Amino acid sequence: MYMRAHPMLLWIVPASIAMAVGTTATIMAILQYNLILEIVDTTTILLCSIGGIAIGTSGLIMGYYSQIKPSKRMERILTKVKIRDTEIKPREDRKKSYYLHRITSNTLRITKNLVRLENLIEKYGEDPPPKDWQIVRYSADRSRKQIEELGKKIILDFTQIIDLVENPRLADKFGTNNIYYTLYLLDETLRIDPEYNKEHLRELRKGFREQVAQLDETLSSLDGEKEDTYR
Repeated sequence: MYMRAHPMLLWIVPASIAMAVGTTATIMAILQYNLILEIVDTTTILLCSIGGIAIGTSGLIMGYYSQIKPSKRMERILTKVKIRDTEIKPREDRKKSYYLHRITSNTLRITKNLVRLENLIEKYGEDPPPKDWQIVRYSADRSRKQIEELGKKIILDFTQIIDLVENPRLADKFGTNNIYYTLYLLDETLRIDPEYNKEHLRELRKGFREQVAQLDETLSSLDGEKEDTYR
């Protein structure tokens, strides 16, 4: 496999060779002065040797600093990444907190609508029941229009922070099926005639109780998510 040589090696290898040649030549010039004198001028050898040592030393110095520069460059890059992370986290937390408060507020409005209807419907389980079921129908019709709009807002707001939410169960709590079931209860309230369908009325009351309990649990999960945001 082909491997790219480290930049520092490009300096160290020739520099080391140059130093070795220069050092060897110097030692030979000193120890074998008489022999070398017969072949070539000693001054020339010494100058070449010193030159080799100087070249080798320069190569080592340049190699050393060429190694330092990438390290400093990497350090600057890491510093910029850390600064960017410290800037992004607070911005994401503010965004998450903003949408969580909107979702909580709209969920609370849906809950209050259902609680009001639940209380009205519960009265029709008494003996004798109230005479005018039209009051319940009127309240259900008005609540349905409001809850349908609130449900759309909640789903859209939740998609803005889906990647920031730590509790995975929240995604299920705000699924379209949950909103549709709430609307289903309201549609059943508009259709039912409690005077002739007592069993359906019992099922309807049970459905409202369970859905209100589910929404209360959802509000608690939202509060927990908001607390975890700034920990």
